[in-house]
Amino acid sequence: MKNILLLFLSIFFAVSLNAASIRGGEITFQQTAPLTLEAELHLYIQANATATVPDSVTLCWGDGACSTAWVSNGIDANNDGLPDGEQLTPVQLLGVYRVAHTYEDPGQYTLSVNEPNRVIVMNGGLEPFPFYIESLATVTETEEPHFSPVFYEPAMLDRSASGQVFTHLSAAFDRDGDALVHQLVIPKSAAGTIPGYQEPTSINPGPNNQLTIDAGTGLFVWDAPQRPGRYLINIMVSTYRDGALWEQVTRDMLIEVEELTALPPALTLSDESALQEVQVGDVVELEAVAQSIPFGGEVELTAAGGLLAFFNTPAVFDTTSGPQPLEAFSWTVEPEDDRVEPYLIGFKAKDLSSGLATFIPVQFQVVEELTGAVDEGRSVTLHVFPNPGAGVLQVEMEALNTSVRFEVYDANGARVTSGQWRNFPAQLNVQQFPGGVYQLRVWGAEGQGVQRFIVAGK
Repeated sequence: MKNILLLFLSIFFAVSLNAASIRGGEITFQQTAPLTLEAELHLYIQANATATVPDSVTLCWGDGACSTAWVSNGIDANNDGLPDGEQLTPVQLLGVYRVAHTYEDPGQYTLSVNEPNRVIVMNGGLEPFPFYIESLATVTETEEPHFSPVFYEPAMLDRSASGQVFTHLSAAFDRDGDALVHQLVIPKSAAGTIPGYQEPTSINPGPNNQLTIDAGTGLFVWDAPQRPGRYLINIMVSTYRDGALWEQVTRDMLIEVEELTALPPALTLSDESALQEVQVGDVVELEAVAQSIPFGGEVELTAAGGLLAFFNTPAVFDTTSGPQPLEAFSWTVEPEDDRVEPYLIGFKAKDLSSGLATFIPVQFQVVEELTGAVDEGRSVTLHVFPNPGAGVLQVEMEALNTSVRFEVYDANGARVTSGQWRNFPAQLNVQQFPGGVYQLRVWGAEGQGVQRFIVAGK
């Protein structure tokens, strides 16, 4: 993966006896009224037996104003008047902080948090290494609320072993139905860049040390870490509305690679097609089976995604564990589920002994007419004109008898828009695209085609 740098900390973070160390987090938000945002910060904490999550954090809104956000989740076990966060694992805590702000003018603003609760060992002593995270929000004057992407799979729950594939799937969901694009970005500090980062592929480099992230599903795969240590990655989820960048949320994760004599568990689905077409009225069922390797250990089988939590009639998947857990995912596709962008469910198997996990993402596309299986052996011809062009482009292709799906990717491989066409010639609105080179991919039951086009600079 070109031009992606991740921070490698060759010496472990130090946690003092009386403090918690931040391992990751993200800022999500929603517009609740004209010019008003409500932000929610998740902090993932590694703590000892006596430490708790911070009582408060300072969140800055990008317009010169900052606010104090207080912890809002968990019970008040120490009777200090504030909750103590949620215990996710024996050594991991989650603190949730909420605060609202009203802007004077509409626009795009960068929300940020800069906390001092990271300490690392460098140059023979303890040195501060603040936790910094940011998100980009669009603020409007409209009455209708809108929402940033949210993550249904927590961070920092799974272990990583040197020499073994590590996967993570945040299970991002956008309530507004905007197009989601995932990418790895260079971690930042409040001052900009962070000194000391390296490409992880430079740590014992070779073909067995590769990083990838799927732009559509967000599946992060490290195949495979080669050296124990702690590696900081940032995964950015961008939303696009009518082809234009709308909002961005970044997840910060500190991955600890350990020497473990264990393998990630096996996970299989009854249908592992990455993109599955469904129609309103369908009852979608998938069977998932998990197994430890070698067989015999207890494995936890779970699923995460907006379909399981958000809608009036949510999908169903019960969490189970055992030597070989089996569970069925079931979803009745309702009229309220009809939208252009696909839905994502992240299936996960976790070995409860080793802490290693395996993810499989599945996307469900609601369509009016099933396109069926793609004939990958047949290439269809596309024409995009004017090329170069701006505004609304025309797309022509040889006659097909079924509807087709399309996706557009920029020069960095990020998906910027997608949808479905039923008639040709079709129109592609690129008015909000930055000038540059793009790739259009179209596929249906009778074949698929790819065409490069250029958006004229503005």
